[in-house]
Amino acid sequence: MYYLRIIILIAVLVPNKIFADTYPEVVFDNSIVKGSYAKSNVIYSGNSWVENINKHLLVSDTLFFTPGNSLSLKYLSSIDGHWTTTINYSRQKFNYTVEDTDFLSLRLFIPSTQTTANNLPKIFVRQQNAYSDTLRLADYITKLEYNKWLQIKIPIKKFNLTSSQASVLGIGFSQNGHSEKLQQVFLDQIEFLPNKYPEIPLRSAAILSEVKAYDKAVHLKWQLPLSPSIRYIKIYRSIDGKEFYPISIKTVPMQSCLDIVPRIGVKYYYKISWMDYNYQESPSSDIKEVQTTPMNDEEILKLVQLANVNYFIENFDINSGMYMPFRSKNKVIVSTEETAGAILSLIVGVKNEFISRQSALNRISKITFFLLKSQHKNGIFPAYYDARKGVPEYRNDLSIYDVKASAEIIEALLIAREYFNDKSELENDLRNRITQLYQQVNWKSLLNDSNLLTSKLALVEKNENKSNSLIGFNKSINTYLMATGKTKYAIPLDTYFDAIYHKLENIKIDTTQSLNPYYYDERIEENLDVEANSNIIDSTIKVSVFQNKIAYGVNLPFGKLSTSLLGLYKPFLTIRPSAINDSLSNWNNVLSNYLQYTKRRDNEIGVGVNNSDIWGYYKQFDNSDHYRINPAIASSSIFLDKTIGTKSIIDFYKQYGDVLLSELGFRSWIDLRDEDVSDEYTSDNQSSIAIMIENSRTGLIWDLYERIPELKQTRESLFRNKKQ
Repeated sequence: MYYLRIIILIAVLVPNKIFADTYPEVVFDNSIVKGSYAKSNVIYSGNSWVENINKHLLVSDTLFFTPGNSLSLKYLSSIDGHWTTTINYSRQKFNYTVEDTDFLSLRLFIPSTQTTANNLPKIFVRQQNAYSDTLRLADYITKLEYNKWLQIKIPIKKFNLTSSQASVLGIGFSQNGHSEKLQQVFLDQIEFLPNKYPEIPLRSAAILSEVKAYDKAVHLKWQLPLSPSIRYIKIYRSIDGKEFYPISIKTVPMQSCLDIVPRIGVKYYYKISWMDYNYQESPSSDIKEVQTTPMNDEEILKLVQLANVNYFIENFDINSGMYMPFRSKNKVIVSTEETAGAILSLIVGVKNEFISRQSALNRISKITFFLLKSQHKNGIFPAYYDARKGVPEYRNDLSIYDVKASAEIIEALLIAREYFNDKSELENDLRNRITQLYQQVNWKSLLNDSNLLTSKLALVEKNENKSNSLIGFNKSINTYLMATGKTKYAIPLDTYFDAIYHKLENIKIDTTQSLNPYYYDERIEENLDVEANSNIIDSTIKVSVFQNKIAYGVNLPFGKLSTSLLGLYKPFLTIRPSAINDSLSNWNNVLSNYLQYTKRRDNEIGVGVNNSDIWGYYKQFDNSDHYRINPAIASSSIFLDKTIGTKSIIDFYKQYGDVLLSELGFRSWIDLRDEDVSDEYTSDNQSSIAIMIENSRTGLIWDLYERIPELKQTRESLFRNKKQ
């Protein structure tokens, strides 16, 4: 019965196209979390005031233009004060820019006739390092009406943006005039749209093809017609089959979704409709009903794994097969390193029948064809490609050929070569192409003066800087094992230990003092940066990674990590920890110690509030004061400690699944203190969860890695583990 339910589950969760939660041009359509919208900010002074919770705008769940909510803006505009509120563009992976011909569209609801045009706020666009002109909303309302949703359209050129190329950071509203009365308006569907868009009427009924229930998750699948006028899919739910309530909207590229229902063991009814760019609906689909039933822990793990694999089934470029980290207006940008995680996740998907073997084979074959014909340097690929041209894509860095990213995708392809081992012509051809990709890498050419692999290569030879060394245990293990493998360009074995167990440190040396022999290295002289008329020189030296600190009662051989626990785990997505034990490190023990340290630290901080199984704190890149939990950190720990990992996954799902889990897996973070959740997904997270669940269950990826013949001899020589 268990396997039958899982097979049914798999069959319906495999749509065909790429998608995200919302379109890049949308600033706000819905808040995932109820109560307040944490991606907004409220500031007021003097006698003015704006209603807020923890400086955030409130969310209305009962009044909205597009389901399931809108933003409430309640304010007092005093003559002796001022207020401003911003609604932030929340997607970190996409730097959205606007065109001069675009317009800003938003929906406004005014509930009280006491609110006049002069009481309505002003509006502005916030860009990177710049603010636009501030405009009166009232100037763009043709007719002021109450208790209905008004559309306000403002041409972008009216804002006098400093630069159309500067990224949009959000939309702001500010005080306009003054009034002694408290005012309130509701805001929804704030977006940038082109001047012209498809307006063909939607006359055909929507098609809801399937609904399936799994515990408290109901999966809906639909069929989309070839109509450019469809903007959203609108989802309706009912508990009696008669009175339906709109619960959400989904973007057009989606062909399925998960609805997390309030109760298990209840019958639900669903229907859908298409919505055009003017938000007019098509006729509704037929009604379908479903009965929710509980699932056990193992089935829930399977559901979570499936959803995370589905992220990679959806997000790819159809021509190259490569993973697409985000959408771009004018280019198709694909990521080399992130495609590696996609390949491994697809293999997990085939193993569990989430995707057919033929579909995964076709996709991985496209990747190998693309890489063989695309621009590279000594077999090293750029971090990002323009997939249409097969040329490197600049990402704010001259050093665009990425050694580590190249090693990761080739390693994933070698694992795929071991998995697709049938004697068919297609699979044999795939294996030959993968071997060619590995053998063409000139690892020797990547060694720098420190006898370490350089981490980046420049597009132009004269800009080359081989001082960027690939070094450190959590960054380099896989790459050095690949580089010392059985190829004609292999580097010496002793570079492995030199690179893995050392790190680079910058120091200043006073040449008037004798050098400390402990720090001295003959290569210091090659890296001297001598300032004019100064006895102080800057130098970079290698030091041991071992620090042996104790924190929270746990021995940390490498001291506190500079990255998250997920970064430490990453080499072991493919390598079984025991397979690379040496005289310096027992990797199972090392990883277990860091797991315990991280969990104890997070529990003491209280990032999971009162639940010790909810942990995985990570510090945001902007150093803001948030207590964000990355669910992948605790979930991926299942490969080390099945009990800890399973408990975390189950609790994330049961307590926060309604906001954290979607058809793409767990979202990239949740902040329980600020009551916020990401509306994005991270490829490292999705692949880690999917792969580590599988490794803990069957060891699939580990076993395939250990079968790679070119790497066996290296491991036997380095670690003396001829039998693993």
